[in-house]
Amino acid sequence: MVADPEAGRELRAKYLDWCSARLADRFLRLTPDQIYELAQRASSGGEAPEGGGQPDARGVGTELSYRSLVELVTEALTAQTPLPSFAEWAAAYAEAPERFEEELLGLWREQT
Repeated sequence: MVADPEAGRELRAKYLDWCSARLADRFLRLTPDQIYELAQRASSGGEAPEGGGQPDARGVGTELSYRSLVELVTEALTAQTPLPSFAEWAAAYAEAPERFEEELLGLWREQT
């Protein structure tokens, strides 16, 4: 796809940045109640727990740690959010990079 290895690394970093931006946008649109409910469903395999319960290795149980809550919600949003494969995204980016550039968070600059 990309002949220059450095350009390939930069393109991959931009793809990951763009995907991160999509997930961050979805996360930030959730209300606190939606975030908690999504984390509870994810921690219990799809059903909200009915109180009690021992936490697992990530602290998941009735009380979620902040880190566990963010991890669970991010995993759930990743599963729910249709993202293109790298090859699909790279082809679309090659056709209209300006469309994607404005949506990047800038994380790719740190990875290249």
